[in-house]
Amino acid sequence: MRATIPAAAVSLMLGLAACSGGGGGSNDTGQLSLGVTDAPVDDASSVVVQFSGVAFKRAGADAERVQNLSPSPRQLDLLQYQGGHAALLLDGVTLPAGDYQWIRLMVDSEPGVRDSYVVLTGGQECELRVPSGAESGLKLNRGFTLPADGSVALTIDFDLRKSVHAPPGQRGSAEACTQGYLLRPTLRIVANAEVGAIAGNVDSSLVTDGCLPKVYVFSGSGVTPDDIEEASGADADPLVVASVAVQNGSTAYPYRAAFLPAGPYTVAFTCGDDDATADDTLTFTGTQNVTVQTNLISTADFAAPTP
Repeated sequence: MRATIPAAAVSLMLGLAACSGGGGGSNDTGQLSLGVTDAPVDDASSVVVQFSGVAFKRAGADAERVQNLSPSPRQLDLLQYQGGHAALLLDGVTLPAGDYQWIRLMVDSEPGVRDSYVVLTGGQECELRVPSGAESGLKLNRGFTLPADGSVALTIDFDLRKSVHAPPGQRGSAEACTQGYLLRPTLRIVANAEVGAIAGNVDSSLVTDGCLPKVYVFSGSGVTPDDIEEASGADADPLVVASVAVQNGSTAYPYRAAFLPAGPYTVAFTCGDDDATADDTLTFTGTQNVTVQTNLISTADFAAPTP
């Protein structure tokens, strides 16, 4: 089942407004919008990152171009931007038209300064350190084309489960604050005009005591679901992990996995606690294939087991 995405819900998914070609003369310009979104993480109630600017490298240019934010710097709690929501870093800024080679997010993480930080579910606030964040930033080596007299909207997805790291052996503990958490980001970037979403409901009977409800989304159909692992291997890692909104008094809990490129996917529900640094054994329920189409929401529900 598919439905047209409501305009208010996906204002950021209307990206490529013109296709005037990729070259661009020396005086040609286009407009770029850039947002950030993220996937959930179990151990934290907030993951705040302070951004100071965005740098772009245009093909053939001698130097990168730095675009300051307004206001600058900007502190964003990335956990507030899930399920199709994104925070705009740049909104229709004018840049020279042409082909760009990479994007670099400039992040502040000075020791002893409350710029980037994590708030654990127990309430402890921990420093979030970004190795070389101020010097080299967070670089995405995917290019894009900004058409002359046109516009492009892009979204960067932070996979916080793979990106936020506690000191060894101190995951989720107050002791981790003495050393600080590390942000070694796993990022992907998509053109908003080329993506769709998967959404649905999880039957409340599947969310038992102690459950950490999530829907895993894997690229391709017929994928055998598996946990998240930092180390590369033969097992499939999810492209997106969507949180399930537990609503008291309801028998169906909604979820949404957004900013998915068009194509086939495998989705599965789990209650398990998934540590990206370990090889966890998770139990998945309701595994099914879903096809995503551009600017549409595909539906996948997870029903109660048949008695």
